[in-house]
Amino acid sequence: MKFANVRELKNKTSEILRNAEKEAVIITSKGKPRAIVTAISEEDFEDYLLEKSVALHDMLAESQAAYHSKGGVTLENYLSKRKKRRGYKKSQLKEDAF
Repeated sequence: MKFANVRELKNKTSEILRNAEKEAVIITSKGKPRAIVTAISEEDFEDYLLEKSVALHDMLAESQAAYHSKGGVTLENYLSKRKKRRGYKKSQLKEDAF
């Protein structure tokens, strides 16, 4: 783990980012830790954005509330109805179960 102060971060940003690809870099201000710079993959970045998205969380909560208020269908029930519509017999439903 490496350390860099704010002045080093300002003057050597590219070098610090290269170092962060290998190991975390602790950024300090007046001798106290203030931030951690670490590498992040595109997938992790997407996950981070989704996790921190207030709008997404609000939409999910709204959808879940609508689901519960309207008496939504479980996945098992949906798959069962779907298989019945396609002409499966009860014996085939048990054989095809997950």
